Amino acid sequence: MKCEIEVGQPDWRPLEIALPFEFCEDFMFMGKAGDIVLYKYRLTRRYLNIDAVTGKFYRYVNGAYVEIDRRQAFDSVYAIDQ
Repeated sequence: MKCEIEVGQPDWRPLEIALPFEFCEDFMFMGKAGDIVLYKYRLTRRYLNIDAVTGKFYRYVNGAYVEIDRRQAFDSVYAIDQ
């Protein structure tokens, strides 16, 4: 899936559903690519991309968003996949 990134009003709902509230403050809203909401983790500077409609997770690879599972998403964001 390929989409233009739009920056506008922050949408925190997908992040708040995916994480306990106290962990959400460590993320920055970066924009949206279609229904995918982009958040950046402050410590690793890696993205957590969550579909606002389905709650599915995505990684940006070779110019497109590719669906990944929850574990892969959080391992990547927290740099556990290194």
